[in-house]
Amino acid sequence: MTLTDIALQNLRRRKSKTAFLLLTFIVIVSVSVSLTALTKTMRDELQKSLSQYGANIVITPQAEHFTLSYGGLSVPGVNYELKHLDKDLDSKLANAATDLGITGIAPTIIGPASGFKNHYLIIGVDFPTELNMKPWWHIQGQLPKDGEIIIGAGLAQRDQLSIGSTLSLNGQTYPLVGVMQETGGSEDNGVFTTFKTARSLTGSDSWSMIELNASQPDKAAARLSKLIPQAKVSELSQLVQGTQESVDRFANFSLIASLLLGITGILIVFVTTTGNINDRSAEIGILRAIGFRRRHILSLLLREITLISLCGGVLGYLLGELLPTLLGPVIFHKNVAFQVQPLTALAALGLSVLAGILSVLSGKLTNRLAPGSITPQG
Repeated sequence: MTLTDIALQNLRRRKSKTAFLLLTFIVIVSVSVSLTALTKTMRDELQKSLSQYGANIVITPQAEHFTLSYGGLSVPGVNYELKHLDKDLDSKLANAATDLGITGIAPTIIGPASGFKNHYLIIGVDFPTELNMKPWWHIQGQLPKDGEIIIGAGLAQRDQLSIGSTLSLNGQTYPLVGVMQETGGSEDNGVFTTFKTARSLTGSDSWSMIELNASQPDKAAARLSKLIPQAKVSELSQLVQGTQESVDRFANFSLIASLLLGITGILIVFVTTTGNINDRSAEIGILRAIGFRRRHILSLLLREITLISLCGGVLGYLLGELLPTLLGPVIFHKNVAFQVQPLTALAALGLSVLAGILSVLSGKLTNRLAPGSITPQG
């Protein structure tokens, strides 16, 4: 009979104490895993919301403004020393996107163009990127290629234009291949096209504006202001930023709660294991009398606590991942998918087993196993 067999028999004989220790590990691990899963779900929802709300940082050219005032009467001032956004700035931002937490980059070219009777606002964008960042853009027709345009709903109504019509801009005719549905913003009166066509119409070779979507806009904006001092970096206030603060507070609460539960669990396991050793003095004395050495008894106790903590960690992890799935729609009004996260599972099992081993290897227990500390009884 091996030490493992003896450990299993000891656990079966002490069913109530084994069940108590097992339940302790299950509760602590399940609550910690549940809080971690909920925090991850809330962060994922926040990231999804950030994408849906569009850009939260806007980079524009830096310009010095001079305000005129005569006798206390302010009149419109002038901008001078207007700095341009280099056309390779989007590539630099893309290279630093991971460090800055940037999930979306949408540069834009904006400029005027003349028609037969009216002046038009030309907006050059990368449509796949722009549509991904602004899901409220809905286009009837097709996306334009070089030499083609789409227009806003307000402009289409004003000039009585529709898909298949043409629009004269700077003396050239451009086919209209799509109409953007009404958004209630400046897009309703714009003329949208590709970068190449926009540069041809506006004569501009630099970006007029770059919109960014960042997971932490306040930190990203601060770093971008130092990274590109020649540009003006503005952070846009969004309702979703209030959710960011709530998620951060919940994450801090989860961390503190998990630490307190872990400390409490270690103390419970320590006290329970210590009491178990005291109750088993006669048994341990008999084992020492028949030839078991101190390391054999210590190994036996470690096997017992390892089996309990390992089973408790596995059951606790599974329960911890299942609880948010069951209670999420009721308590948090969110659907939480059941996911097996290898890193979380490994951490839960490792810490659970470590807590059990530390409780046995504590100084008080090892002193009780010292030679001569336990004598045969009976």
